[in-house]
Amino acid sequence: MDYGISEEELQMSQVTPFTAGAVRQFPKVELHCHLDGSLSLPALRQMAAVTGDDLPVSDAALRQLVSAPMTTVSLIDYLKRFQVVTDLMQTTRQLEIAGYDMVRTAAADGLIYLETRFAPSLFTDRGLTLAQGIQGVLTGLHRGTADFGVPVNAIICAMRDRPNAESATVFRTAAEFADQGVVGFDFAGDEVHHPTSDLTSAIQAGLATGLPCTLHAGEAGPAQNVADALTLGAQRIGHGVHMSQHPAVIAQAKAAHATIETCLTSNLQAKAVAGYADFPLSEFLSAGLAVTINTDDRTVSQTDLTTEIMALHTHYGLDWSLLTQLTRNAINGAFIPADQKAALWRQVQAAQA
Repeated sequence: MDYGISEEELQMSQVTPFTAGAVRQFPKVELHCHLDGSLSLPALRQMAAVTGDDLPVSDAALRQLVSAPMTTVSLIDYLKRFQVVTDLMQTTRQLEIAGYDMVRTAAADGLIYLETRFAPSLFTDRGLTLAQGIQGVLTGLHRGTADFGVPVNAIICAMRDRPNAESATVFRTAAEFADQGVVGFDFAGDEVHHPTSDLTSAIQAGLATGLPCTLHAGEAGPAQNVADALTLGAQRIGHGVHMSQHPAVIAQAKAAHATIETCLTSNLQAKAVAGYADFPLSEFLSAGLAVTINTDDRTVSQTDLTTEIMALHTHYGLDWSLLTQLTRNAINGAFIPADQKAALWRQVQAAQA
């Protein structure tokens, strides 16, 4: 479903100066945000207290431990920052804290809807089952939504380096929570050594549950990973930047009406793109792709959605009309029913009145 933007609405939105404060107040939607990469430092300390784990005393030292600098050399290097956090996500109480924190920070950033994703297999090192891991996060998300008023749903990830049979089990378990806030599935992890084609049987098992698929593809790996993801039935592509300069794959994505979940800062850090000039926002928009703006990992990348939007404004001229268009793309691509999409769009329109 498409929700049109009237010329009057665009003209009204252009009256407000494009500042960080105004952008933070704009009703935003995010589709690609990893839970374990986005937890606040206070939440990490609260989670560590549950199990008595030690963390650096100073926030500066803790931030350095869990954040990636621009000098990160690759996606694999970038992903090293997650281990400290996932070590703190091994009890239901810790997972509830994490889920609640995700909603709290989303509300502070002016979001009206968020889909956060996580891999429950990473939460089983100390005895939790997959179902307990999923339920723990959902409990925190629901409590956060009740307190802050921002609906946040979950996308369940399997890890690319795990056996396909295990990943299929992850997706079947995820589907048991389809009426409790789990809205889709994905693969996360090392795309370089585990291309989309290697994941075929697990993706097919995931789709057989009825959950829709968004897939990391074309971030660290080649454009062929995007093509394969679309052929297998992915409705959304995480990152997809390596589609750039591959017109046949871009045309395939457009024909499939795929939503593209772009993540500027993390792509720069993980060297998915060499620099701002190589980020294909303009190329994808000109090709008619349904581009969206996302943080990927708020804490690891030391960002939020407002910061991402302001960076796109500075480097690519993003303005109110384009932000409205990209927000519409995110609403259209969200894994929620049409009536809920319409309600989100009404919130965007009301903010422009």
